[in-house]
Amino acid sequence: MKPNSCPIKFICLWVLLSSLTIASCKKLVQVDEPDDSLTTSTVFSNDSLAQVAVNGLYIKIMTNTKFLLNGGMSLFPGLSADELLRTSTMNNEEQFFQNAINPNNLLVNSNLWKAAYSYIYHCNICMEGLHKSTGVTAEIRKRLTGEVLFVRALCYYYLVNLYGDVPLVLGTNAEVNAMLARAASDKVYIQMESDLLAATDALAGTNINTRPTQYAAMALLARVYLHMQYWSRAEEMANAVITAGQFTLANDLNAVFKTKSPETIFQWAPVTANSNSGEGFIFVPSSAAVRPNYTIDTGLLAAFEANDLRRHNWVRTVMINGIKYDHPHKYKVFRSPVAEEYNVVLRLAEQYLIRAEARARQLRTEEAVDDINVIRTRAGLPAIAKNISNDQCLQQLQKQRRVELFAEWGHRWFDLKRTQQADAILGVAKGGRWQAHDQLYPIPFTELENAPNLEQNSGY
Repeated sequence: MKPNSCPIKFICLWVLLSSLTIASCKKLVQVDEPDDSLTTSTVFSNDSLAQVAVNGLYIKIMTNTKFLLNGGMSLFPGLSADELLRTSTMNNEEQFFQNAINPNNLLVNSNLWKAAYSYIYHCNICMEGLHKSTGVTAEIRKRLTGEVLFVRALCYYYLVNLYGDVPLVLGTNAEVNAMLARAASDKVYIQMESDLLAATDALAGTNINTRPTQYAAMALLARVYLHMQYWSRAEEMANAVITAGQFTLANDLNAVFKTKSPETIFQWAPVTANSNSGEGFIFVPSSAAVRPNYTIDTGLLAAFEANDLRRHNWVRTVMINGIKYDHPHKYKVFRSPVAEEYNVVLRLAEQYLIRAEARARQLRTEEAVDDINVIRTRAGLPAIAKNISNDQCLQQLQKQRRVELFAEWGHRWFDLKRTQQADAILGVAKGGRWQAHDQLYPIPFTELENAPNLEQNSGY
């Protein structure tokens, strides 16, 4: 729902939820009761108002680009890894590329940490309001609760992979939340699993992909299980999505990120005029005469095999003032009056790669190779032999993840860390300036000042 299309009677609800969430970020989630005549009991008094409250979460997520869930995860981890380079100096962004982030960096604070906890707090408000409501029907309560559980898990997935141990905020009590220390990453993953299992039970398995569905919850859970090294569970979840019959790989690579792509499991629609995707706005130059802001690292370009259609369709080469620039071109639209591309959060190709890795980790190499070849075939590459060793299979898998998921939701950055290859690979790719503690971003300094039990990551 676009902000300018909201009925007048709903504006107050949006103001209330915004005030609650903005205030919550001042001291993690230390927030006083807002001076407003509306209360959460009013907001969640019936089905339509409850749906507007949850829609407000999606509006918030999609309003600003380069934020956590709208382009930020494709950009900042891409700079931190060996994927992206800036074509001009912008100090706050350059810190990500140099792996020398200052705890006072406004981007790591406002665009990532504060944004994540703002969305989480909004989710918690919605869950509490839905639970207490007597006016929302059981069916709507169940669905909306499942949706916000999915979003909360998504936020925690990125928080824990960016910062490591993080405060686990599960309620709206200001006094409790203000004193939270950092929870161990394992505990955060267990909470993600719990949220996503509940979301899977609460949500329907429909082909509507602009709101979280059962398939979206299972797809994210498959990814979470991969990080937890629960190989059989990761395979089970990915397999359920692949075999559901709702999604197929797009034959045309140029159609993968279009609004009607058959492989999109979940996507958010833009909410502001002339907007398409955050990634398109970030990576696509505004005109043919404009230099792209970000180019692709030469190491990534070299990782593509000859005749890989992904190199041809997803990397665009332009000449500006006699200089060649290769930039990400998965999304094709910078801005347009008609939304041709949405913010694709989860897609089928990743599920094949998750299932392949889960099978390889269980030493079922031939089955893993079958899944890898599905991705290679779509990219116009020959199939690899089934009789390769398991180590060779895992190497091929990591290569396919790199060239399939580049400049997309931080996959490369997170893959290097979870497979314990970050120090070896980035130590070379970053020209000797890489240090082991660079695997985690710093906790924002303002948060350390406001939350007495928070501690900084090592090295900052």
